[in-house]
Amino acid sequence: MSDSDASSSPRELAYPPDLARWTVAHWPVQAPMQISFALLQEALEIAFQASMTREEARQSRFRLLLMRADALPPQGASSDGVLPLRFDRSRPLDVDELRRLAPSTPFETSLIGVHEENGALRIWGLAHSGPAWLSPTWGGRDLGPIWTTDPIVHVNGPGQIAVRRAGILVGALEHGALVDTTIDVLASNWLPTHFDRAREEIRSLHAAGRGARTVEHSLVGRISQNMLRRCIQLVRSAQHGGLVLLRDGAQTSAGLRLKYRFEPDEATRRYHALLLALIDAVANTTSSPSIDWDTFVTSHSVEMDRLEKAVFEWSRVIANLAAIDGAVVLDKSFGVIGFGAEVSAELPTPTRVWRALDREGERRRPEDVEAVGTRHRAAYRFVNDHPDALAIVFSHDGGVTFVASQNGDVVVWEQVTRP
Repeated sequence: MSDSDASSSPRELAYPPDLARWTVAHWPVQAPMQISFALLQEALEIAFQASMTREEARQSRFRLLLMRADALPPQGASSDGVLPLRFDRSRPLDVDELRRLAPSTPFETSLIGVHEENGALRIWGLAHSGPAWLSPTWGGRDLGPIWTTDPIVHVNGPGQIAVRRAGILVGALEHGALVDTTIDVLASNWLPTHFDRAREEIRSLHAAGRGARTVEHSLVGRISQNMLRRCIQLVRSAQHGGLVLLRDGAQTSAGLRLKYRFEPDEATRRYHALLLALIDAVANTTSSPSIDWDTFVTSHSVEMDRLEKAVFEWSRVIANLAAIDGAVVLDKSFGVIGFGAEVSAELPTPTRVWRALDREGERRRPEDVEAVGTRHRAAYRFVNDHPDALAIVFSHDGGVTFVASQNGDVVVWEQVTRP
């Protein structure tokens, strides 16, 4: 671990011109952008200002497609995943237009089309992409369609903008900082260790019941990872804060008061049963002696599709419970114990926490415990008192923070993989 950042001087804030310069410098030279640097910078500045606006109490979230409408795949080619809807006349690209259009172009399914006309940026219409492009972030098996390599500007929240090319992040502004990489906690090596016992239980149950196929750890872990990704995105899309606590066992933890406790039965452990059934369905599609993630991705059956949808619906159950005050409490098999939980203020607060600067937490800097909200502090107290636990904190602005104990330290990771 390194704490060399502890005494570093305050970082300089980054702004849209910095993001424009970064984007141009890191854009693939073999496929140059069709938009000029000046217009790219202008588009980012307008998008940045529009990110601060609201329309009828709704925060402005949208995607800008910096591409001519006539360069899109032909209409009717459904496999291309995009349908352009052109206005009868173009409109100026400005903050007010974006604010007004944002509610009609849901971030997950539509884009606002922008191109150059006589040296100025104009909105040519809307492009319906559908949600398939979200598949990698939402946890689907499909990698998602790639129908353009032109810049797409993502506006996720106030001051939060990103530029992507063919689904890959080129650069972003997050909390005044230029982000050139992502921290995907769900792809870390440390996180799966929290679920070793639950993962081994599924493998053992499959072997005891069928035994014809060996289930690789990667399959059980990736299915659960995708379910959790879907849950995270559902809470983000709802644009409310929340707290999810996961711990070993189904008993209520000390220092935790549950307002709504569920009766422990098959319904609360539905995910466990669905996961086992889905693995059995994968095994039935192959003659291979072992099944892994690659087998799952390439296998298809009506039963598998039904079970995969049911798994994703379980993520919706968890996300819905996070909509009220208090924490959702799960066991490490993603069984629901209860919700509306209050973490006792009497639990000791750690004297300090560490912010991870990479997904494994090998580089860290000390974090001020008092510089965060009540949900974060509750997560710190709970993990500090229960080192086996894992906490996921959702902020109103769409931020997601993982909190876990590593070698006696409370460590926090900001999940920086915005779609």
